[in-house]
Amino acid sequence: MEYEADAAIGALDAGVSRIRGLYTRFAQKHEIPYGIIQVAYVLGLHSPVTQKQISEICEIPKQTVNGVIKQLKADQHITITAGKEDKREKEIALTPKGEAYIQNTLKPFFELNKMIAGRIGIDFIKQLSQGLNTLGDTLEMEMELQEVTTKWEDKISGGKRQ
Repeated sequence: MEYEADAAIGALDAGVSRIRGLYTRFAQKHEIPYGIIQVAYVLGLHSPVTQKQISEICEIPKQTVNGVIKQLKADQHITITAGKEDKREKEIALTPKGEAYIQNTLKPFFELNKMIAGRIGIDFIKQLSQGLNTLGDTLEMEMELQEVTTKWEDKISGGKRQ
């Protein structure tokens, strides 16, 4: 039974990796750095947002996000302002020029996504997305529980592992 779970989750992970690889290949074909695509999608959906939030949503390093943000800022595609609640946090928002840039730059992706949705159906994509989010949330929760358990066990054993 354990092998069944490993095989199923392994196949799912391979599928997600394949999809990311295909999108990366598509991005290269259109000469668009994949990091820009990831950050642009988040900005298009969640603007304003912080670099930390972008990093967490995309599961990419903050350094990668920072590099893309610097490029977008230099090209006047975004504004960066102090956060409303925490002035130390910087909120990133698209400018009208940035919105036009995303629409132009990501047009091949938007067209590809429409074709995919037309072929397999938007309901299937939504269900798959919900399932992946549930799996991700569960994975994150289990990892956090293991961290807590490990810290607790270390505290009880005085830091000595057997």
